[in-house]
Amino acid sequence: MFTKSIYTFIISFLAIQSIAQNVNLTGKVTDNANAPLEYVTVSIQEPGTYAELFAGITDSTGVFSIEVTPGDYILYLESFGGSKYEQPISITQTMSVGNIKLGENSVVALEGANIVGTNQTYKMELDKKVYDLSQDALAKGASMSDALQNVPSVQVDGEGNVSLRGNENVRILIDGKPSSMVGISDPATALQNLPADAVQRIEIVTNPSARYEAEGTAGIINIILKKGKLQGMNGSVSVFGGIPETAGASATINYRTGKWNLFTTLGYRYQEREGENKSNTTRFDSNGTARYENMIGESNRINNGYNINLGTEYYLDDRNTFTVSGNYRDGKNENISSIAYNMFDSNFSPTGNSIRTENEEEDDYSGEINFNFKHEFNEPGHEFTVDARASYSKETEDAFLREIGDAVNSTERSFSYERQRRVLISADYIYPFGEKGRFELGARGEMEGTLTNFSVDSLGTEGWISKPDFSNNTDYLQNVYAAYAQYGNAFGKFSFFAGLRMENSDITVNSILNQSKTKKNYVDFFPSLFLNYQFESEDQLQLSYSRRIRRPRGWDLIPFTSYSNNRIIFMGNPDLDPQYTDSYELSYITKIGKLMLTPNVYYSNTTDNIQRYQSTLDDMSLVTRPVNVGTEQRYGGDLTFTYRPWKWWNIMGNVNVFGYKTDGEITDTRTNPDTGETITRITSFDGEGTSWFGRLSSTFTLPASFSAQIAGNYRGGQKTAQMDRKANYSVDLSLSKDLFNDRATITFNVRDVFDTRGFEVDSWGEDFVVSSENRWGVRTFNLNFTYRFNQSKRDQRRQDRQGGMEDEMGGEM
Repeated sequence: MFTKSIYTFIISFLAIQSIAQNVNLTGKVTDNANAPLEYVTVSIQEPGTYAELFAGITDSTGVFSIEVTPGDYILYLESFGGSKYEQPISITQTMSVGNIKLGENSVVALEGANIVGTNQTYKMELDKKVYDLSQDALAKGASMSDALQNVPSVQVDGEGNVSLRGNENVRILIDGKPSSMVGISDPATALQNLPADAVQRIEIVTNPSARYEAEGTAGIINIILKKGKLQGMNGSVSVFGGIPETAGASATINYRTGKWNLFTTLGYRYQEREGENKSNTTRFDSNGTARYENMIGESNRINNGYNINLGTEYYLDDRNTFTVSGNYRDGKNENISSIAYNMFDSNFSPTGNSIRTENEEEDDYSGEINFNFKHEFNEPGHEFTVDARASYSKETEDAFLREIGDAVNSTERSFSYERQRRVLISADYIYPFGEKGRFELGARGEMEGTLTNFSVDSLGTEGWISKPDFSNNTDYLQNVYAAYAQYGNAFGKFSFFAGLRMENSDITVNSILNQSKTKKNYVDFFPSLFLNYQFESEDQLQLSYSRRIRRPRGWDLIPFTSYSNNRIIFMGNPDLDPQYTDSYELSYITKIGKLMLTPNVYYSNTTDNIQRYQSTLDDMSLVTRPVNVGTEQRYGGDLTFTYRPWKWWNIMGNVNVFGYKTDGEITDTRTNPDTGETITRITSFDGEGTSWFGRLSSTFTLPASFSAQIAGNYRGGQKTAQMDRKANYSVDLSLSKDLFNDRATITFNVRDVFDTRGFEVDSWGEDFVVSSENRWGVRTFNLNFTYRFNQSKRDQRRQDRQGGMEDEMGGEM
């Protein structure tokens, strides 16, 4: 009872503080012709730090009204078309700033206005969530993989796999396009090598429109790299180090003069990541007799790589801009692991033990060049853009494997080579008409080829002997040609946006080793519809629908792709077909005083569902391969909120509760090695369940230019037809201080304060049961120092806004 009373008191006190002593600030915004401007973002900011304390938006008459606490602030206005207004303001009582003019004649805004959150880190837009990574203290000195764990609705599991709202079928883009920077077949490792300091912000699109490529049924994560816009020479330099051994540096440099803008981002990162795993496995032979095995493993993964992004913009005139940029990434990684096995018979009597060691060296690099041309017509928002991108990537892995024990003495080696070429060309046209109408048209072609060569050799008395059952040489070709059209308009408070996208997929899997070829060619249509209504209170309600596809990735189709652990193997499936998902989402955006809420409910239905099926081979090894199994339904609710009870305390949280239901079964046959008879097994994938995850972050502005941040993550358990993953939680902590008149910042952070970021999984099949515990990393301590030259926090904020506005007004991803 006492605890409940304390809790009620705290909630009531915070609610009272959010409205106590507040006054109203009102005003009107018009263009040069005195026409009211709708959807202008109005921001009340703290001087010095430029943290956003209060925010609002103009209505259809150009009027805004914001509830604020008396004090000295900065008033900042920004229209959807990019015009800005800024001035200091002292607020002591309810007041009006009168009429403010922004230098433009009209504004085109069809897909909704931005509702800006109560800080600079996060804001919600009607078609995406935007997380400003440059303002996140916990991301300083971190890898991109670690930083993604801070983003609302995004989760990163213990092996680095990224999911969105609990669904791993997410499309990761760099600057709005597929990129070699996220690797060929191992995005988890590529994101580990990419420093978070090279990234400006992350955009989360949970229900993309027809403008976006249709790949990724869970949605899109778009990573925007830093690119300077300020006049003259300016930039920032960061160095960092930590425990376990981590070291690196990054620099963002920009030089702008006249018609030219030159920019570059450099980054180097070295990291040692300690891991551990253990499991208990029960296998049943064809007679149902059990065999038991327990395993304890340790690993040390070393990531050592650098990246460079270099580009230039040339402003031919006020209407035409050319941009040429390129990036190069080079990584040299090493994975050293040791696994101890203990085997037992059906009576739990020891039958043997062994130790398996692996020393794997991986080299990967990628290069990419991009070209963009943008022509802006006389009418704001009327534009034509052309993008072209070409990339080349290569990854090689050499592994030396040794196992010594009572009944085994083996030496093996494996070799993997992957090479990928990709060319992407797109064109987009946007035509605004009337007051709020817009028509979009675009075309896109993506040509991709991936060559994979994998082999395993065993050392015998006569030297190295190839193991042909584990060899593979495959050329995977995928060409996707797309076109889309979108139309939207608004009538009073109601607006809509409808689109249709066509994609032709031409896929060839050419097995050079087996001299076989698999061809797939299909044409699909992907409609989308967005309906939006803005209430008098400026709250907004949106209903959206889109259709998406998940094409099998290259490594999903290739017959054999991994062998590091000879007891647990992953194999591709050349017969795998794409899965299709219809997604529906209802979103609401509201702001109550200092509290911004963005609740969403969603539902999706997937056909030809791609699932991972586990079974045993004749030697009792466990093999995992992707298969098409029936349907899957997902439904849930997502709530993101920001709340600032006082100037010095900001809270941001995200909670997602979801359910899932799968239907389908798979029939598998194999031969009994003892009797020669055919054994047929039917595995049902029918199942349903619920899960949830949440994140709560608090940021504190402290005296003497100090600030602190603490964040907690919780991921609920989840159960499928062949797997049950247990819940886990973690806590992160950061402390930073500004130095040298805010031109430098030193940050200390601890990731996984209580050393709990691991996961436990139980999996099963007709002839096996596995219980495992895995940790991909341990608690880390990092110290980061950043120095900004020829720019202040104020300049950096302006630069971020300008870059964000240009991207929002851009075309197709």
